[in-house]
Amino acid sequence: MDPLEELVELVKRWKKRVNITGAKTREEITRELILDSLKPLEFGLIESPVLDAGCGAGFPTLPLAVRAPEVNFVAVDSNRKKINFLKEAIRRLNLQNVEAVRERIENLEHLHGRFKTVLSKAFLPPEEALVLLRPFLAPGGKLIVYSTPDAAKNIGKEPHYRRVDTVGYLLGDRKRCLIVALT
Repeated sequence: MDPLEELVELVKRWKKRVNITGAKTREEITRELILDSLKPLEFGLIESPVLDAGCGAGFPTLPLAVRAPEVNFVAVDSNRKKINFLKEAIRRLNLQNVEAVRERIENLEHLHGRFKTVLSKAFLPPEEALVLLRPFLAPGGKLIVYSTPDAAKNIGKEPHYRRVDTVGYLLGDRKRCLIVALT
């Protein structure tokens, strides 16, 4: 079985007993958790090592780690149930490139300056992510925030980034975008 299909099945099984995601149907899980998560890889934006801040049950980390086994990921969330799911998925999918960390991102100052890519998907509003997650970026790194075009409009000139761009795409019939901030 394709590892991403196996991941969809694992989400469905866990969802019956633990609330790990809002996506309910196979189609929603595939679209919202798998396909959406893969967009930075599709656009060539991922550089190792990667921090997934507020990863929840492991999205976008898990689909990205499956498709880019050469990239190392540190996935952080404070929710025990979601981290337990993430650890089970890592084990089931035999992912050697993911470290799951149960902790609040604010308590991880020792990780400042270590990542070429930092991801934020449904963790913080984009304008807050740009401020809170900036210290984790290595020089020349990039912060990628999954967003909607409406939320991206609130982003102005960011003083701590060289450049901030948006990359638009369709997810089903919904407009989405990635806010990409370069240090």
